[in-house]
Amino acid sequence: MRRLLCLSLVVLSSLAAAAQPKPNILVIVADDLGYADIGVHGGKEVATPNIDALAASGVRCTSGYVCSPYCSPSRAGFLTGTSPTRFGHEFNPHVGDEEKLGLPLDRRTIANHLKDAGYATALFGKWHQGFSASHHPLSRGFDEFFGFLVGGHNFMLHKDAEPEFGSAHSHDMIYRGREVQRLNGYTTDLFTDETLSFIDRNKETPWFIYLAYNAVHTPLEITEKHRARIPASVTDPSRIGYLSLLLGLDDAIGRVTAHLRETRRDKDTLIFFFGDNGGSGRKPFFAYNTGVNTPLRGDKGQTLEGGVRVPFFVSWPGKVPAGKTYDQPVSTLDILPTSCSVAGTTPNAKVEGVNLLPHLLGENTAAPHEALFWRFGPQKGLRQGGWKLVDWRDHDTKTQSGWQLYDLSKDIGEQNNLAAAQPEKLAELTRAWDAWNTQNVAPLWHGSPTEDPTAPPRPAGAKKGGKKR
Repeated sequence: MRRLLCLSLVVLSSLAAAAQPKPNILVIVADDLGYADIGVHGGKEVATPNIDALAASGVRCTSGYVCSPYCSPSRAGFLTGTSPTRFGHEFNPHVGDEEKLGLPLDRRTIANHLKDAGYATALFGKWHQGFSASHHPLSRGFDEFFGFLVGGHNFMLHKDAEPEFGSAHSHDMIYRGREVQRLNGYTTDLFTDETLSFIDRNKETPWFIYLAYNAVHTPLEITEKHRARIPASVTDPSRIGYLSLLLGLDDAIGRVTAHLRETRRDKDTLIFFFGDNGGSGRKPFFAYNTGVNTPLRGDKGQTLEGGVRVPFFVSWPGKVPAGKTYDQPVSTLDILPTSCSVAGTTPNAKVEGVNLLPHLLGENTAAPHEALFWRFGPQKGLRQGGWKLVDWRDHDTKTQSGWQLYDLSKDIGEQNNLAAAQPEKLAELTRAWDAWNTQNVAPLWHGSPTEDPTAPPRPAGAKKGGKKR
């Protein structure tokens, strides 16, 4: 009888678990967002009430990291839950054989996993994981795609403009599915419109949306509806353009979160928000956008904190505590395993990320990661506890720093190099980085000289852009 009772309880528990509705999952990514430009991180030039409210609605991870200081490899890591250097996706896929450029085809994405778990899946915005048919979002687990395929795109669309393709930047080349659309409008608003429509069309099905805004990446286009909200004290035209894009991003996030509340989907939706890398506030660095990363040192393209430490929020009303901060280092590699866990599925490939929910809920008090690692060409980095080991490249002098050691618990700005004072710790962490690096592979393609100074010269005749493909 006791055995029968136990068996009945197991069956009932399994049925109850199966009956639990799967939450919707929304991942919002900002492009080249400055760490200090949002209100919750001290930004004051323009208000960002909707981004701040999203942070307050859940847990703000104060040590949130991406796995690369550059757009495409950072996104490749999030999409796969694995460091991009493990599979050769170290740089942006701009030059080379189109069939080989982009997220390797043997890698399954978060969309693949969630689609297999019964989710409707969509990407609205920036892809940047390859532009051949086999690398297209619709070939990588997404049911719907509305956006652009490469690294950058103009914001102000004109229906009568001739679409132009470039492997790094396209112009008036927004796709619906696999077809280019001729459109008027502002991309931040259009990507938001598509998101709201997808939510409304999937009321009976759990959904996963990757909402990848191109704000606040260049070009720094200014819309009249935002110009009046920028203080007169801001006179730098580039900064005005950046703040215009930031206002548009904040408004868009407010529209999405308001729609979830109005349709009573907010308590059924797990939201992640992060920046794909640090702000690009250094001239004459590629994609310079005036982003401010204070108090962090460094910028996009560097393994200093300013290149890899980003705004990172997790919100799920009623499930994740509101108004909390979490200080242990976490990574965007964690989004895939966390999402799979709440969706009731297990990644069928090895991932390096972990399920964050037990940590954010206080059920697991251990640090999610023993250490986090970076490699970006000759640049390197490791964070273990409060220690940061870094070998970074100076954008201005084009020189490498060599290994440096910082205690982030006392020196978040990486100003006091302790390499000479702490030789044993330096040696210990260097050995740890070397051991991690043995599992990495050579880049499948080279980046630009800005990304990788060991890269060969750009081949003669390499594609720089062109008309509609």
